[in-house]
Amino acid sequence: MRSRSSSFSFMNIVNGRIRTRVSEKQDDFNARTAATRRRASIDGHKQTPAPDRRRMRGRTVAVAVPIAVTLAALATLTTRADALETLTSHAARALRTTTNEETLERVKRAALEFEGKIDGAFASVWARVLERFHPFVIAGPLTFAYHEVVYFGAWLPWLALDQLEWAKRWKIQPDKTPSKEMVAKCLKKLLKSHVFIQLPMQMLFYFVAPYFGFSLELSALPKAREFLWQIPTFFVIEDFYFYWIHRFLHHKRVYKYVHKIHHEHKYPFGIAAEYAHPVETFFLGIGTLLGPLFFAKHMVTLWVWLFFRLVETVEDHSGYDIPWNPTNLIPFWGGAVHHDFHHKTFEGPYSSVFTWCDWMFGTDKEFREHQAKLRGGKGSIVYPAAFRGAPNEKALLERKARGKKVD
Repeated sequence: MRSRSSSFSFMNIVNGRIRTRVSEKQDDFNARTAATRRRASIDGHKQTPAPDRRRMRGRTVAVAVPIAVTLAALATLTTRADALETLTSHAARALRTTTNEETLERVKRAALEFEGKIDGAFASVWARVLERFHPFVIAGPLTFAYHEVVYFGAWLPWLALDQLEWAKRWKIQPDKTPSKEMVAKCLKKLLKSHVFIQLPMQMLFYFVAPYFGFSLELSALPKAREFLWQIPTFFVIEDFYFYWIHRFLHHKRVYKYVHKIHHEHKYPFGIAAEYAHPVETFFLGIGTLLGPLFFAKHMVTLWVWLFFRLVETVEDHSGYDIPWNPTNLIPFWGGAVHHDFHHKTFEGPYSSVFTWCDWMFGTDKEFREHQAKLRGGKGSIVYPAAFRGAPNEKALLERKARGKKVD
């Protein structure tokens, strides 16, 4: 009995504890549920009912979708616009590059075609010369005849200006005009000098030229493009050589025996350029040939060089300072105003073409002072031609009287 009652009692205790534990769990659950309901009732006015939240979500989606679509469309359009602009820029750049390349190519083709025509003309003329004349005649008498035609032909425009009264505004010495007797005397001496000095020198050139590699052959004819660097080079060489020979000829122990003849013309005119003593003609003639002997191999090059050299020396002695003369655009070009001052003063400058030798060796001080005077008292860093003032003092006074700025 005792064992059954003790067993029953033990079971009762266990069951009681289990019920107590379950009851506690149930009470705890009920308490949490009640607390949750109280919080919900207190904050109920702040809560959005489930149906309202669904409606808001629907409205948000309804608004957000069009905005997103619009933004996407704008982004797409912007991207496409940027891409189109980039594509257009690349296309324009490529077109410009292509256009520039095509333009350069056209210019190049035109230049080559022009050069081809010049080369063809030279070849045609020179072929006829070789067919009709012996090389000795070409180097001697024919070159002499060519010299005479170019020399006197270059004088004709300046001679025509001498006949026009209104052209005296550009005369460097406007009150000095060569007489007919002076011109006739110059012509007579010139012809003697040309025939008895220059012609023999040109005939002698036929025998000397082969030692310097000179040729008259058609196959050795130079290209026209070679003249672009050869002619300026010849001018530089001749100018430097001429400066020192000319300066030597002005030495007091030499001047009266040789160079004084050339200075008979204090107000020179075109053809007075080669009016000189035979000794002077010989030595200055060597300077004209130096450039071609060193840097040219054909008689045609010599002829082209002679053309430019003769036109230049006739202009130097023309006595005119014309503002629209194309040579005024050549840097450091002396021109007539440079050499005319030498004839008037018997002093420097001594160069034949450019102004740098006289500037470097200090033989143009008086000339620069005179030019400053013709500019109304202002000096000129770059001189002479296009940056000079009036061509003479009379023109300067006339400009001042008219109130015109001298520059």
